[in-house]
Amino acid sequence: MPQALRADPNETQLSVPDLSLPFPERRSPHRAAAERAVLRWARTTGLTATVREADRLASHAWGLCAAVATPRASRARLSLMGCWLAWMGMLDDTAETQRSRASFAEAVKGIRAVLAGEPPLGHHPLTAAFTDLHLRTRRLGSPAWRRRHAGTTAQLLDGLVEEQRVKRQGLPGVAQYVEQRRITGYMPLLYNLTEVVLRCEIPPAIRQTDAYARLVTASIDAADFINDVHTLRKELAHGETGNIVIVLAHERGITLEQALHEAASRIREAVEDFQIAEQDLHCVLQARALPMGDWQATLTMVDSMHDWIAGLPAYYRASGRYNRL
Repeated sequence: MPQALRADPNETQLSVPDLSLPFPERRSPHRAAAERAVLRWARTTGLTATVREADRLASHAWGLCAAVATPRASRARLSLMGCWLAWMGMLDDTAETQRSRASFAEAVKGIRAVLAGEPPLGHHPLTAAFTDLHLRTRRLGSPAWRRRHAGTTAQLLDGLVEEQRVKRQGLPGVAQYVEQRRITGYMPLLYNLTEVVLRCEIPPAIRQTDAYARLVTASIDAADFINDVHTLRKELAHGETGNIVIVLAHERGITLEQALHEAASRIREAVEDFQIAEQDLHCVLQARALPMGDWQATLTMVDSMHDWIAGLPAYYRASGRYNRL
């Protein structure tokens, strides 16, 4: 991290600006069950091997993240989403921890083997956990969803590897960071999972429209930037640079506080773009004679995007992953 951006997060007055998000926060009544399911699953798959590791995972509250992001999911599918979120969190930690590059490379190699239909390579816990989730989840989606899910997962792995390479070279520019973040922020994979968790696979006739593509991009940008402003203190404390606030400060030559407010403005702009795209998508729906099931699936998925945007701030405020520096 550039020396000018190094700061003690406890001494720097960096508070998240008011985002005034237009969507209500909702929460599943199955949150506690999801938390318990995540801890059992992590222990069974080997992601946690000690009491300390289990306690640390419990403090991350992935069940809460699932509860605010997909509040209308059934108890079983909410628990599945919580397990996926925990796996992504551990994958992300492994990718970001410099001393674990070999471990990350081993995990990526094993996961790619599973995606190719081959036996898992090595004994990395992330590979074992992914294998379990992959087999459990792919049964819930259509053949088209399975192909898309495999492709999105492979794209995520490629993006994380590329992100490591870029970080070794220095900070990327803002435009490059935003484009890269749309992959490495995990939202494309999470949206795929949302479709099966809420039983709302988007029909190809809608997925291929410009309005839906703009809707997805705007919502991903909003979710990614919300993550960045809420995790800034954690990433400063750990010397991480993958954050829109840090990239903005570096490229524009402004303070972190100024960059934080600019990032908040970008969130508001992304939400406004999302709302415009949502209106356009409703016009598309009204102009097309879709089966009722396709219509309802589309509305459910769009409504879930509201939940991802509105629910994440509450999760970041409560999770020990972001508040225990």
